[in-house]
Amino acid sequence: MIENYPGFPEGIPAARLVGRFIEHLQAVGGSVERASVERISRNDDGTYTVSTPFEADRTRAAIVATGTRPRMVAIEGARAAQGHQLFYDLLELLERAEPGERIVIYGGGDAAFDLGLNLRHRGYETAIVCRSRARCLPLLRARAERDGIRVMEGRSITRVASGERLTLELDGASPVEADRLLIACGREPRLDILEPPLGALLRSDDTYAAGVPGLYLAGDVAADGRRQVGIAVGSGINAAMLAEQYLRRR
Repeated sequence: MIENYPGFPEGIPAARLVGRFIEHLQAVGGSVERASVERISRNDDGTYTVSTPFEADRTRAAIVATGTRPRMVAIEGARAAQGHQLFYDLLELLERAEPGERIVIYGGGDAAFDLGLNLRHRGYETAIVCRSRARCLPLLRARAERDGIRVMEGRSITRVASGERLTLELDGASPVEADRLLIACGREPRLDILEPPLGALLRSDDTYAAGVPGLYLAGDVAADGRRQVGIAVGSGINAAMLAEQYLRRR
């Protein structure tokens, strides 16, 4: 549920908002193609090649809006449990979990509490373990308390033991049992599709341009932690205008 996007004071489900964006794109003649982009590389003539498993498209300008991916954490035993009892992605967890199971979310930010509430409303028993103090919006913390979600602050998960259930060993506290563990300990830009020379140039101070003519960033991939839909939309508009100006000059 998106509750901080201007124009929707009652909130709007994320999927519905995305649907409206697609309708708007199609209304002005745009289209959506679904494919997994494996690589964006720069050619000697200054153009770019966008490669998918099916084809390679050549373009004079590219806007990368690939968002973020979960930051991996180092926990003893985590690798053995990943993919069946330990997850970094909500949808992957839901493919395995059954309502009624106990899910522990590891993290203390907005994302961790949002995931905990999401799972609680789907019929799961949820608890949140925070490495330090909870850093989420007070509204999310209040909702977690209202829904009976246990929050354990100042506790690091030091070891994960797989079995019929997971045993989570905590720093300075008794072990906790869970059916699944969902990690929400921060996110990082998803830039692995850029060939290494391009990725190195992204250290540029320019938030929206990647430091290379014709290559631009938009959305959470360039938001520096400020992940809100309104900010992402604004950066997308900015990137589109920069790309249009670049193409017009050429």
